[in-house]
Amino acid sequence: MRENELLNSSEAIEHLGIEKKEFNNYFKNSKEIKGNKIGSRFWFKKSDLDFWKELKEQRTVILTLKEYEKCFEFAIKMAYSARGSHGTGIRGARSEVQMADDFILGILAEHGIQKFIKEKFNIDVELDTEVHPDHITEQDFIGIKERNSIRPIRINVAVKASKWKNCFNIIDPLEYENPRRRSDIYIFVRVGLPSDHLFRILREHSFFKNVKDFLENSEGFKKIKELREIPIWVTGFSYHNELEKVREIPGQRFDNGYRYVKAVGQMHNSNDDWKDLVKKL
Repeated sequence: MRENELLNSSEAIEHLGIEKKEFNNYFKNSKEIKGNKIGSRFWFKKSDLDFWKELKEQRTVILTLKEYEKCFEFAIKMAYSARGSHGTGIRGARSEVQMADDFILGILAEHGIQKFIKEKFNIDVELDTEVHPDHITEQDFIGIKERNSIRPIRINVAVKASKWKNCFNIIDPLEYENPRRRSDIYIFVRVGLPSDHLFRILREHSFFKNVKDFLENSEGFKKIKELREIPIWVTGFSYHNELEKVREIPGQRFDNGYRYVKAVGQMHNSNDDWKDLVKKL
């Protein structure tokens, strides 16, 4: 296959090895996959697709099961430190399990970017690992390890987590506009966490074995897969003044006003971009 060869959307999806819904999101919404309209159809250069695929691989780090367990332990601590409800659930407030599931995505993202910076630039970022009862962490990076000490961070950095298919970094006005909480840099991270991750951890536990065996030996039921690792895809970052104030994004209108937003395709994500950011830390 030639580098300048053009592929249609079906061929592009097969070449990249991703799902159709993901491809459509990354092409139509975040515009990180580039296409050219010729006549009534879009065509994709193989060289552009290869660049996107290679960049994705370069920006993906893997958290081990042990690292996942460490993150989930922290999420549980945060869930049980709650002061009041965190939304509305069946019994009037979100349960500890629901809250821990909410927190885990962000914690995994923070540890993923910490590992990314260490692997790519050999810099040790110190994260805020204190449990805050009000769940408000003003900044995610608190320092840089140098020799035997930790120096304070020079700029304010926020790490924002999302599911694998999402395309926009969305910042609430309370966080973006509040001088105490606003950040200089917003890093956007996709986390490949299965929705049934807790069941996957429990699949080998003695009390869970009967359920696992039933599902594996019954037709028409999903199987509980094994959880071995968590991929963390660092998609890019934006400076504070680069986010756009909008009332909606494709497929979602914000009910109670506006948000500050940036699409993945508009984020800084080149090697030089990351080198410049790391120098600022």
